[in-house]
Amino acid sequence: MKHLLLGIAAFSLTVSASAQSLCGTDIMRAQRMAEDPDYLERERQYEEEIQRLVANGAEWRGRDVVVTIPIVFHILHLNGNENISNEQILDQMRILNEDFRAINADLNEVIPEFQDRIGDAMIQFALPTKDPYGNCTNGIDRNQTPETNVGDDGSKQNPWPRDKYLNVWVANTMRNGVAGYAYYPSALSGPVGSLADGIILLNDYVGSNGTSSSFRSRALTHEIGHYLNLAHVWGNNNGLEEGNPPPGHMVPDCGDDGVEDTPLTRGWNICPSNTDTWADCDPAIKENVQNYMEYSYCSLMFTEGQTERMSAALNSATGDRSSTWTEDNLRAVGIAEGYEAQCPPTADFYMRTTTSMTGSQVIPFTPTVCTGVDVRFVDNSVGAFPTSWEWTFQDGEPANSTERNPIVRFNSPGWKTVTLTASNEHGSGTKTSEYGVLVGGTPNYATGLYSESFEDTESLFPFFASNYDDNITAFNRFTGAGNSGNACVRLNSGERNLLDLVDPANERDIDELVSPTMDLSGLTSAELSFYYAYSTSTTVLTNVTEVLEVSSSSDCGRTWQLRGFIDNEDLINNGSNAQVPPASWTQKTYTLPSSVRSENVRFRFRFTSSAFSGDLFIDDISISGAVGLESLSKEDFMSLYPNPTNDQFTLAVFGMDRSNTELMIQDLRGATVFHTILPPAGTNGVVLSGRDFGLAEGMYLIRASNESGSSTQKLIIGR
Repeated sequence: MKHLLLGIAAFSLTVSASAQSLCGTDIMRAQRMAEDPDYLERERQYEEEIQRLVANGAEWRGRDVVVTIPIVFHILHLNGNENISNEQILDQMRILNEDFRAINADLNEVIPEFQDRIGDAMIQFALPTKDPYGNCTNGIDRNQTPETNVGDDGSKQNPWPRDKYLNVWVANTMRNGVAGYAYYPSALSGPVGSLADGIILLNDYVGSNGTSSSFRSRALTHEIGHYLNLAHVWGNNNGLEEGNPPPGHMVPDCGDDGVEDTPLTRGWNICPSNTDTWADCDPAIKENVQNYMEYSYCSLMFTEGQTERMSAALNSATGDRSSTWTEDNLRAVGIAEGYEAQCPPTADFYMRTTTSMTGSQVIPFTPTVCTGVDVRFVDNSVGAFPTSWEWTFQDGEPANSTERNPIVRFNSPGWKTVTLTASNEHGSGTKTSEYGVLVGGTPNYATGLYSESFEDTESLFPFFASNYDDNITAFNRFTGAGNSGNACVRLNSGERNLLDLVDPANERDIDELVSPTMDLSGLTSAELSFYYAYSTSTTVLTNVTEVLEVSSSSDCGRTWQLRGFIDNEDLINNGSNAQVPPASWTQKTYTLPSSVRSENVRFRFRFTSSAFSGDLFIDDISISGAVGLESLSKEDFMSLYPNPTNDQFTLAVFGMDRSNTELMIQDLRGATVFHTILPPAGTNGVVLSGRDFGLAEGMYLIRASNESGSSTQKLIIGR
């Protein structure tokens, strides 16, 4: 390691280090070491090879040949902000090619002590035009999956062969709170291990526009450094060793990265404006705080020694790095001149319930909205980059558009057909979706009290299901089981897809059951209730991470509010007994606040699975409550709520606000057990007590009559 003498020039940086996320490469290395007994020996042998290649690397030093690495971006998304634009990815490509060729515009900000150590890696990156099967691609592979909210090795959907492409997965969130991680070339071996090789990082650390910023734009440069066998400048420890690092540092002791021209350092997670403090390990030696393999967030450079080490990694067969940049491979992936695929785009799109391209959109979300509300449709085409767009929207305003990402509103309820034709100079592709957006609102499907037992339908209608992973598990109508009959809704979350090598157990899969829109504005009080049955395949409670969430929306499903959730022992009411029909059913009830007792209400049942999930059954979904007198009529004459009841219940009768109402309660033998005349009441009805009437547990008939008419209903008293 060469000592760089302290200079006298002053340099000031004012980059904020706030809101940083760290690299998880060292965390994943520690995990691999714990799980793979051969890891350290494989790493040692590889390091010996790298040292030999560096020592004998005269053939690539001083060369005038730029190595091209094919890179593919797998965008893991649920059609939220994490589904970043083509422009954001192309901006990231620009940054990578500037950084690895040492032509970035901010290179002049490198302090004088390191100006003569700036390394040109002679590496560039290119998006392929052919996928592993020879089909057209623009190097952007979009995958709709709940794994975007996980961000680990199991999230690495659809990996392309690592001997041909550098795989980069882009996610919404990451495990361990990191911004991303990569594996060293020697870390993963064998055909299964190679599926996880590559880089995964947060969407807001990709490029400098869109969801990201210039402050976070060097994260992929950093991770590719790991992919090409560069350690953090303080060594292979991400603050994991014992002891407390000094403020602004990563580790307590000065560490070495094995590169000759990067000084010892404790690692920096800030970028101090006073460069005199950059000599923390040796007062006579400035540290390379501006190195891409630092955490300082003022990274500007690789050193010459680091570029030699990356070149050695590219000339080693370990991890298949050496085959990616060969002429034969560049021809195969459609990068070499004369071998580029000339193809039209494959049209694709999704809907945003927020009209802004960068505004918050909670995911996963269902494409639902009320009539007359603006939404934005986003071009998501793949295969090739389109240059023109033609949209048609059923019952939309506008009905047609040539904008890339148009804003539209719809004027009637129901699923709306949307068509996009995306074109470029080589042709066009068209996608038509009959389920582009579900519009709700007036007239609502149901008004006031409601119940659904799924006995009289052939499908889920009027409910619908969202299968975000587009896999084998989804909500469907099921016959052969039920709480009160022979039909219900079943989520087959107990099924396993053994052909899925990444996640055969469907762990963290998300499925939803969504109700039609309802008008609950006439209810003075209301409850949502349903029955469920569930079993698990594990006997260890800590393995039970699945959860059923129940939410409501008062704007047709555009936004949602959590009403409650069921998990752990509360969810597992059938133990590990997976028999059908299930032996036990449990009723769950949620009181609905006044904010939900409105028009355009939907309810959503969202299930997030675990590796041990069984099947989930739901039945007898109902809205019960007290109907305000203004909502009653001669046809809907009387309302009882709650029913069944332990004691008190609210009685509302049409016309009782202006006239006397006779009330008679009879038992099932026909004997009158209570009789009274109620004087005119307010518009919300009256609250009565079964205990005050001397009613025991059981079923009764309650009859109400006045000058406007009469009605008889069942009343159930329970304890």
